[in-house]
Amino acid sequence: MSEVTVPEQNHDASDNDFEKESTSSADTEEYLDLADLNDFMDCNTAPFWQTEKQKVIEQLVGSCSDITSLSEVCFSRGGLINDTLRKKVWPFIVKNNGTTDKYTTEDIMQHQYYNQVILDVRRILKRFPPGSKLDDSSVFPTNDPNITVLSVIGKTNLINQPSTKITCINDYFQHPIFLSSQIDEESSIEGYFCPKKKILFLCSNNVYDTNTLVMLEKHKDTLLEKVKCPNLKPYNNIMILFFHNLLKGFLHYFSNLKDTSTRHLLFLFLVSHICIVTNASSNFDLNYIQLFKTLDSVRNKLQGSVVEVLKTVPGLPKDWLTLGRLCSPRVLFYFEQRPPVPDENLKSLQHLMEDQVYRLLRKCRVITNVCTNSLFAIPSNQEFVFFKPKQRDRFTFFLELLNDTFEIANESVSDFREFLNQHISLAQAEGFSDNVGRHVGPSIFVLPPARVWFDAAYKLFDFFTDSPANGSKGFQLLRSILDVEGQFSEARCLKVLPLALAAYQENLPSHYSSQYHENKKTQAKALLSSHGRGPAVQKFLLRLDAECDRFWCSGRRMCEFPSIIGNPCIQPVHRDYGEESGDSKLPVLPHMSGVRYVSACSCGRRQANREDPYDVKYANYEFYRLIEEECCSRLRHVTFPVFKPSSEHFEAANLKEASKSMHFAKDVEKLITGTEDLSLGPDENEFPALSVDHLSQVAADDHEESQTSLGKGDGAETIDEENIIEITETHVVPAIPTRDFSTTEYLPCMLHENSPKGILPRYSSWSLVCLGSSSLYSHNAGLSDQPGFLTGSGFLLPWDIPVRLQQSESNGLDGRRAHNVGYSGKGKRAKQGQHEFTVKIFIGIEYECPRGHRFMSSSPGRVLKATGAGLVKDSAQLITQNDVPLYLPCPCPYNRGGKALIAQLMRLHVVTPKAAVNVTIDPKVRPAPPPCPEFITGFAEPIQLSPSSYWVLRFPYVYEDENQIYTLPKESSRAAQHGYLLKGTCGVVELAKE
Repeated sequence: MSEVTVPEQNHDASDNDFEKESTSSADTEEYLDLADLNDFMDCNTAPFWQTEKQKVIEQLVGSCSDITSLSEVCFSRGGLINDTLRKKVWPFIVKNNGTTDKYTTEDIMQHQYYNQVILDVRRILKRFPPGSKLDDSSVFPTNDPNITVLSVIGKTNLINQPSTKITCINDYFQHPIFLSSQIDEESSIEGYFCPKKKILFLCSNNVYDTNTLVMLEKHKDTLLEKVKCPNLKPYNNIMILFFHNLLKGFLHYFSNLKDTSTRHLLFLFLVSHICIVTNASSNFDLNYIQLFKTLDSVRNKLQGSVVEVLKTVPGLPKDWLTLGRLCSPRVLFYFEQRPPVPDENLKSLQHLMEDQVYRLLRKCRVITNVCTNSLFAIPSNQEFVFFKPKQRDRFTFFLELLNDTFEIANESVSDFREFLNQHISLAQAEGFSDNVGRHVGPSIFVLPPARVWFDAAYKLFDFFTDSPANGSKGFQLLRSILDVEGQFSEARCLKVLPLALAAYQENLPSHYSSQYHENKKTQAKALLSSHGRGPAVQKFLLRLDAECDRFWCSGRRMCEFPSIIGNPCIQPVHRDYGEESGDSKLPVLPHMSGVRYVSACSCGRRQANREDPYDVKYANYEFYRLIEEECCSRLRHVTFPVFKPSSEHFEAANLKEASKSMHFAKDVEKLITGTEDLSLGPDENEFPALSVDHLSQVAADDHEESQTSLGKGDGAETIDEENIIEITETHVVPAIPTRDFSTTEYLPCMLHENSPKGILPRYSSWSLVCLGSSSLYSHNAGLSDQPGFLTGSGFLLPWDIPVRLQQSESNGLDGRRAHNVGYSGKGKRAKQGQHEFTVKIFIGIEYECPRGHRFMSSSPGRVLKATGAGLVKDSAQLITQNDVPLYLPCPCPYNRGGKALIAQLMRLHVVTPKAAVNVTIDPKVRPAPPPCPEFITGFAEPIQLSPSSYWVLRFPYVYEDENQIYTLPKESSRAAQHGYLLKGTCGVVELAKE
């Protein structure tokens, strides 16, 4: 909404020019707004006290006094006198107040309120010139005049520029009173007060003017340019309003404009004595009849509210308070275009138009016999229709101006000043009495004092502009009459809304996810959009959205808490076990996604369904512990290092350094060295030999010949001298270092290379189990007791290792001692006292997909496929000497034509030989690209596996460090490059001596 404004001035003018312009008066007639009450004095000459005060301020600034004295001067009479002193004093005060922010002139001019501040300052300077005060008679004279208020309303066209509303007032004064026709508001009221004639002219610019509609279209293009170039000047008010209503449609936007404009028109009818209604053509616009009836109906509804507002105005005349307005205003009709008739017939045409307008208004009951009951009145014995004369050229204009100056007679019979003066003179002398009939009372007519009128006008204007559309019955009636399309749209959408809600609630489950909820909302909105009409569709779409959300949240919302894999929980909204936060009314239920996977136990002999894990402990420990009770609980297990509390009070360790601290260069170096020579185990200086107490040697089996082959036999295989492993007795068994582990703090995640020393996890995510003797595996039959293997993939890979054993006289194969295994130099042959033989170890890298399909790998990234006769042509050389992918696309038939499932490396099968060596394992897994840490088992040295045994190492289902949980990759095409089992997992050491 806009306020009453003065005509916009040029903001680029200098301060001195404006000071002269605002304080001088050529004809004692000034540009004023509704705040101005009288003409101002000529302030070109400053009073004596201002001159003396200016000297005092200059002395204070020159002596750099404290800001206290200058602040007192600012609030004293006259303030800082002029802009020159303000430019000196204000920077000094700001600097001493600690404000250091400086803004350039461009920054200030680009501020969104710059134009409004300039306008407000000029209004204040006009109303309160320098040196004036509230009781100054030059501003508020003692003899407060009674003013006559004349308003100009109606419609204009594009032919006459500037608009007729402006030109009719300018023609009256024979002077350009209103210079600018620029529109900055969707509806505004400009004012001009003539103190000589004691007349206040009000001009309304609203949406009924064609100029306003054209300006809106221009602002639309400018707004779009400003959206693309936000560094341009700030938006004005009408552009901001247009931007807010742009997405709501034209009907909604135009209804708001008509509502604002009609309120301003009703305000003018309540505070005016004379209303000039302009017509855009030479014919009477019949749309005015509906507009007048609308204004009259709303006026009657707002009568009580207007009286309540007027009661707050001090000194208000009693008649004004009783009637709620100054009088029943007299309406005059001004036609912009002159009909094509000769000048001598124009007078007759005006009288005919008056009769026609009077009969129309009487027939439609816009005017009645008692003018107090009508919106306005029409004079019965005076002219009230005027046709605009022909456009005069410049010569004619100056000639008439010269005639007026020398008082030369002017024979113009169509003078608008003469037409208007007869009504103004009657209003100022006697007042209007336009009642018709015999038995009618006197009419009420009030000429209020200027102070009282301005006070009442401002309060009424605030009432009409600030009241909401649904505030009172009068404004509700106004909205319903003007916004016919909106009323129809709301009625139609209100009828369709229950159908849309029913479409949303159709076939709903007991609880459902947010995605299903959004899909149902989309269907309901589509129904509402297809059957709804008009601008109210958007409002009812928001209402439908809120209703659907309320229905979903009232007991039908799904938990949707994501599992480790990323599947949402399908239970209703609930609290988890041990969860104290949240709504106490919610039930306590475990998370469950409804997704089940098929997994084998630690030994691989039994498969079972597993729920989608929501925590790492269930994924890596609890599931296997439960299934082991029915399968491999009686087998020999290796106990991994775990946390053992010393008391009941223990807590998780506070880990400040996360796995991101590991060096990226180290990981890159390990990736580069992935194709280096075979490594049977860690370096002897890095990992000393370790004898695990709970690992026992299993009895020899019947397949000794298939496991080892002595080099002296006739059927011995050819030994590659380059890969011979030499075992000597020169090394000493290193002592197991003693480590102190915390008994009060545990590691809240899995162990990795960057984990803090001395802190162990509460449970182990690894499992190492001995199935029994090595005879359980037959290389011809494969893994017959392991379910879930794909056809031709259930076989282990042989690993033939040439070994050279150096033995002294006192040592034999029966008495053994553990030594590290090292390479012999190239080209060396067996010497005296050395025994050369080949050790055959069977190794299998097992992958398992979520559907329970299992398969072995023949080389990194390849699936093992044996022949129809069960012949395996591959060996384990490539498996042991390279990094093995942790994830591979599963070749199961379910992947055909769909998204491939990803299989994960879950087990390492090792069948150890009965020989003078021990097989060791030291797995290190990096489940994601760097900087992901390397996860370890927790042993300080490699684990030695007992000879002639079948061992199975189960890997964790998921991996967790201090920062995150590592699960299956999202894309199966790059699964093989996501994570790795690092090389050096398997090694060989000599058996310990008895």
